[in-house]
Amino acid sequence: MDEFESEDQQIEAIKKWWKENGASLILGLGIGVAALLGWREYLSYQTNHSAEASDLYQAVQTQVMNNRLDDAHIGKADLIRTEYSDTPYAALASMAQAKYEYEKGDVESALMHLRWASDNSTEPDVQHVARLRLARILIAQNQLDEAETILLAAYPAGFTVGYEELKGDLYVARGEVAPARVAYDKAINAAEGGASRWLILKRQDLGSSDLDKT
Repeated sequence: MDEFESEDQQIEAIKKWWKENGASLILGLGIGVAALLGWREYLSYQTNHSAEASDLYQAVQTQVMNNRLDDAHIGKADLIRTEYSDTPYAALASMAQAKYEYEKGDVESALMHLRWASDNSTEPDVQHVARLRLARILIAQNQLDEAETILLAAYPAGFTVGYEELKGDLYVARGEVAPARVAYDKAINAAEGGASRWLILKRQDLGSSDLDKT
C-alpha cells in the first residue's frame, strides 16, 4: 500500500473499506459456511436414504429367494418405488418382484415390474439387464413387436452378447432364419470365446448360410 503516506492513512483506509464492504463480506462468509453445512447435511441425508433403501431391498430379496413374498414385503417393494425411486434399489426391487411373479406364473405382473425397472432405473447397467429380461419374456409370450422395439434400441458394447442373442431368438420366432444367423454370429463373436453352449447350439441348429457353402 505504497500510495498511502502514513500508517494512519492506511488504517483509516482499511476502516473505510471495512465500513463499506464488511457487511457483504460477513454475508458472503455466512453463505459459504451455510452452503458447506448444507452440503454435509445433504451428503448425510443421501447416505441414510440409500442405506434405508438397501435395507428394504435386502428384505424383499430375501423373501424372493425364500419363495415367500408376502403382502408385507410387497408393501416394502412398493415403498422403495415410491419413496426411494432415486436409488438403484427401486429398479432392483422391481426386478426381484418380477422374478417371483414370473416363477409363480403371473406373467403380466412380471412384465409390469420389468417395464417399470426398464423405464425408471437410475443405473444404465441395471436398466439394460431389465430390458433384456423383459424382451426375453415378451419373445416367449409371442409379443414380438414390443420385444423388437426394445432390442433395436441403442445399447452399450458390454451388452452386445445379450442383445444380439435375443435378436436371434426374435428372428427365429418370426421364421426369419437369415437375420437370426447374423444376430447369433454377432453374439458369439462378441463373447470372444466365452459363448454359452446354448447360444452355440441355437446357432448350429440354423445350419450354414448359402454364403458359407460357397
